[in-house]
Amino acid sequence: MILEVMALSLSDASFSSPLEYEDSVERIAGEVQMRADLAVLPAYSALLFAWNCSMIKKVSGFREAVLSYLDNCEEVNGEFLNSHIKLAKNLNLCIISGTTLEREGRKIYHTSTALDRKGKVLGKQRQTHLSALEQGLGICRGNELQVFNTDLGRIGIVVGNDAWYPEVSRILALQGAEIICHPGALDTDHSSSWRQLSGMWREVQQNQFFCVESQLTARIGGESFSAQSAVHAPCEMTEGKSGYLALGKTGQEWVSAHLDFTAREKVIQNYPLLSFLNREAYRHYFPQIYASIQKQEVK
Repeated sequence: MILEVMALSLSDASFSSPLEYEDSVERIAGEVQMRADLAVLPAYSALLFAWNCSMIKKVSGFREAVLSYLDNCEEVNGEFLNSHIKLAKNLNLCIISGTTLEREGRKIYHTSTALDRKGKVLGKQRQTHLSALEQGLGICRGNELQVFNTDLGRIGIVVGNDAWYPEVSRILALQGAEIICHPGALDTDHSSSWRQLSGMWREVQQNQFFCVESQLTARIGGESFSAQSAVHAPCEMTEGKSGYLALGKTGQEWVSAHLDFTAREKVIQNYPLLSFLNREAYRHYFPQIYASIQKQEVK
């Protein structure tokens, strides 16, 4: 099986209303020469959506922008989800719609939502490890990791800061994830290539899945975000053993690539990395995650 995927940075997504946002994403999708099966948007995409559509106050600081968003998050998130339901249907595309901030009771979570080609919500993934900034904003940690069964294969999501915590990707791999989607947002001061290499590129080489990494390129409330969006694969199946099927330049609007599942299976057959792991150790240290999943044999 060969799939076609793309990662969007929203760098040139000029919009001031939900309808203009939808038109902008459809334009970007139309520029991809191949017909894509999966699109991944970056972290803080709902915040950018709210900022550009004047659904929150035009404040001078990023923290203040987030707080203004949280005051109106139910309306923003509803509009944001509706836009992606339309896009999934119109483009016949599975979409990982970046991230939102959502309230559940008195708690706030940084969350990514997966939609299938018909616009149906497959599920949500909450970020499980927080940055100092996110902790300061009162965001809470998620405590579950899950893999979604889709017509494209088994998909997991690594949200934001979770890219730098290896246990997140490893547990998703042990649950059978074939494609990892990473909505990211690195501020300009921390967007070096070395910082990125220590994130999802490393996790792909250690777990042998594909990864579609979308990095936000935008300015919100005085904070600038910019990094390289990419499509990763095990080094053995990439040109020059680089680990990249596609690597955009900083701020590039989109990147796309083919995912060859047969080539990946050959890599795994030659070196079945996950079969060498001590699964019982993972079950011991992460009992809540393993309580709800069935044991899966790695070929």
